[in-house]
Amino acid sequence: MGKKYKSGGTFIEREMLESEAYLSLKGFAPQLLPLILLKRQFENHGSKGKQKRICVNCNRLNITYAEFKNKYGVTQPKMTRAIDQLLEKGFLSIVYPGGTFRQDKAVYALSNNWIIWKPGMVFETRKRERIERGFCKPKKQKSHT
Repeated sequence: MGKKYKSGGTFIEREMLESEAYLSLKGFAPQLLPLILLKRQFENHGSKGKQKRICVNCNRLNITYAEFKNKYGVTQPKMTRAIDQLLEKGFLSIVYPGGTFRQDKAVYALSNNWIIWKPGMVFETRKRERIERGFCKPKKQKSHT
């Protein structure tokens, strides 16, 4: 009995795979990008014979750490580093950063900035929020008035 495969797949442009930006990706980032591209949904538009497939969710892709951990065994730090690289090199952009609550998911959009990426360029970074714990709070400066 043969293996059963899920139907469907994804298309990745040769230009993307051969780009300087893609070839510079390290760690899990080169594997993460095709997995994100699998999240795209397409609809056929146009009359029969002249139909074009159009991505209908390229500007609202949910990428959750829990999904990638459960499905692919990817750790949170590995996932964070990979997403950061995809943002920096122009493959993704942030639509909504999400929050710390369970149902508040980050939303990303696919970006074509990778086409013009050159070494040293950074297109987008995530805003880092410092978590202050009691012993980590900076000391208050005394004012001399």
